[in-house]
Amino acid sequence: MYYRRKLLLALLETFDGALKRTDCQKLLFLFCRLANKNHYDFFPYKFGSFSFIVYQDKQRLTDLNLLNHGDDFEITKDSAFLTQLTAPDRVVLKTMRSEFYALRGKDLIRKVYLDYPEYACRSRILSDILTPDEINQIERSWNTDQTSCLFTIGYEGLSIDAYLNRLISNNIKALIDVLKNPISMKYGFSKTKLQHYLENAGLKYIHIPELGIPSEMRTNLKDTADYKRLFQYYRSEILPKQSNALEKLKNLHSKYTRIALTCYEADYNSCHRHKIVEYLQSDCSYTTNVFHL
Repeated sequence: MYYRRKLLLALLETFDGALKRTDCQKLLFLFCRLANKNHYDFFPYKFGSFSFIVYQDKQRLTDLNLLNHGDDFEITKDSAFLTQLTAPDRVVLKTMRSEFYALRGKDLIRKVYLDYPEYACRSRILSDILTPDEINQIERSWNTDQTSCLFTIGYEGLSIDAYLNRLISNNIKALIDVLKNPISMKYGFSKTKLQHYLENAGLKYIHIPELGIPSEMRTNLKDTADYKRLFQYYRSEILPKQSNALEKLKNLHSKYTRIALTCYEADYNSCHRHKIVEYLQSDCSYTTNVFHL
């Protein structure tokens, strides 16, 4: 079993076997911050810090009859997952029980908002939790930059939650998928799922397959020289024929102001998205700032 799932079960053990779904999310978030470990990643959502992976794990643990069915988190029987954690993690959970045992609902959300205000930027219940003065204070930590920018980002090495957090923390409004065929074995990153998660998080998803590289051209790539030749071909032979797709990209940029091109590779130099940027920048009238996340 994944260690993070043992951690989830151990957290429930620590808090008497059951937690409301929002309380569980907030306590897991606090654990990761106090332990300084990203067992789970989180992003700003409707009620503050949130993880889609937590719910993926909840479903798996329910299938294994370790959690009860239903919206909330409740272990099915006495277990001993706490003893399977590392000693430092057990100490953190013990500390959390001492400090947060009676903290639930709005009081728990309030603590997270005040201690980690950047995760409250998408909250739908902010005015129910904080005073106007407190809201004015925490808004200072939010990225509200509206400057026109083109970002690029790869999802390699990122969970869907960390990926969403990176987009939101840069105040990106729309994600442009430049994969030819956006199918992935990595949880959350195939087209339908990715679009669902993005739009639930308040971002627009647009797929422009014409800017992708056909999968057959990616076979038998063995070293840096192979990739270099592929990207040179893409830049000289494919992109010049995609004037409509590139014009669509420019129009989307004008509409949403802050957009990101996405593909798989973490290093933009190992991905064709950097050639799209180079092609755009070859036009002297294209002066938009570019940032590779």
